[in-house]
Amino acid sequence: MIVFTTGRGSAYGCAPAPSLKLSTNTALWIRQEEDIDLNCGEIADGTSSVDEIGEVLFRLMLDTASGNKSKSERHGYGQSEFVPWYVGATM
Repeated sequence: MIVFTTGRGSAYGCAPAPSLKLSTNTALWIRQEEDIDLNCGEIADGTSSVDEIGEVLFRLMLDTASGNKSKSERHGYGQSEFVPWYVGATM
């Protein structure tokens, strides 16, 4: 499982591991809620504590590890990002 934060938004997914995306700000969450798994911007907004978001993240990770699909998986992202034996230059 990959868990990462994004501040600008990313349509990233990574097969074969589920990828959970965490928004660092609520404005991003509002724009890309369909592709981001958790809004951590609530901490900066003062509407949730670090402990509260940490608990939500922990549960989300457990659910994902138990087979629930991340938003990237539901959208089919990640098939192009994972190329273990690419021959040639990469940019």
